[in-house]
Amino acid sequence: MLYLRILIFLLILATTVVAGMSFKKYQHTPNRIIFYLLLCTVFTEFVGHLYAFFYYFPNAEITILTKKYFPNKNYWIYNIFRILTFYLYLYYFLKTLRLPLHKTIVKWLFAIYTSCIIANFWMIENTFFEKNMMFVRFFGGIGLLLGAFLYFREVFLSEKIINVYHRLSFWVITGSMFYYLITVPIIIFDKFLYDHQDIYLSILVCCNIVLYGSFIIGFIIHRRRSNNAENSKLQPNRG
Repeated sequence: MLYLRILIFLLILATTVVAGMSFKKYQHTPNRIIFYLLLCTVFTEFVGHLYAFFYYFPNAEITILTKKYFPNKNYWIYNIFRILTFYLYLYYFLKTLRLPLHKTIVKWLFAIYTSCIIANFWMIENTFFEKNMMFVRFFGGIGLLLGAFLYFREVFLSEKIINVYHRLSFWVITGSMFYYLITVPIIIFDKFLYDHQDIYLSILVCCNIVLYGSFIIGFIIHRRRSNNAENSKLQPNRG
């Protein structure tokens, strides 16, 4: 299981590097939010992997020092990350969508999602340090899927559909939609898959490959498109 987590971490790291190489091409667009999300993901996974080190080396000085000031389990770092992740996604939709009605719906999703976070803390005891915040994952995933629906509705109702495959937002939202559409149900009902861990882990790995593979494709296409646009402007006018 550890080597699979390392594989996913390397995939996230590779995606972040690719995104960082073309950051100047989209730093003034809503797509910069996705780069910040990737940075948060790298940091979270790095801290989360430290707990695996603590498990295998319980007597190391860094393990003893860390456990003195931080909880023995890494639920807290992933819960913070999940809360932040869906806020960033909703903010991304808010900046990417154009229709006023769609923006209003996303603002309502912000309010509903915040209410769900508060309800999770209130209804489930010790949820932050001892458990995964399932309310956050479930309602955050639902909010993301609704945001994706609004995005594709705008695409199909406009001329953007002609070159939609050239847009970074298309690849980001498509990959994210696929990932949460598959992973939210299996993570919520993971107890029923306890006896089928190989299938469970294989699905998670495949979903991560699709998610970050879509991100990489999107950033590469966006970089090439931006370079082509810049080169065309530099060409002398022969007309």
